[in-house]
Amino acid sequence: MASFDDDTSPLPLPPLAATRPADAARQSLPPAARVRQAVLGNLPLFLMALLAGLTWWLVQQTPEPEPERGPQTATHDPDYEMHGFSVQHYQRTGPARGVIEGAVVRHFPDTDTLEIDGLRMHWRDDAGHLLSAQAARARAQGDGSEVRLMGGATVVRDALPGEMASLQFTSEEMVFDRRQDQVRSDRPVVLRQGDSVVEARSLIYSQKDAVLELQGAVRGRLPVRR
Repeated sequence: MASFDDDTSPLPLPPLAATRPADAARQSLPPAARVRQAVLGNLPLFLMALLAGLTWWLVQQTPEPEPERGPQTATHDPDYEMHGFSVQHYQRTGPARGVIEGAVVRHFPDTDTLEIDGLRMHWRDDAGHLLSAQAARARAQGDGSEVRLMGGATVVRDALPGEMASLQFTSEEMVFDRRQDQVRSDRPVVLRQGDSVVEARSLIYSQKDAVLELQGAVRGRLPVRR
């Protein structure tokens, strides 16, 4: 049998691979040129990282869409309030036709109405006869075409030629229609003229022709002529 003696001598190593020409050329470049070459070689990677960062920043800055809101209902709130006001209405020619006064007035833009506390009103017809009204409160159209008297409303018409006394209407609620020169009420009303007192369920009074129409159960007390 053959025997092998222990050999403690080092084994021969294979020859080292030769340095690549590109590496050799890179190593031969000055430091600044090597840095520039390294930057240019990694430029696509830098651009992709910059684009990713910019996209993330835009996502963070984009506001989230607000949830859809249902239709908003207009609130019944006044846009202005005046104390001690007075408004005059003029004809196209001639003196003022009427005046509306109040302690406090509030305008509501959603309905274009005026709410008046402590109303006082004076209005003349074409013949110059005066109609006066007062109420604890009132609601008027923005153009003043209609005024609703509420809370102990009282309307007084001056005495016409041939009458001995003025005519007074009282009711919890009455409407003065400026366009038709008309006073009407669908509430119980009391009429007084001198010693005469008449009660009715409702009334319509036309100021321009002085015609009074009473409706419903009518009863009254008239003085006895002697």
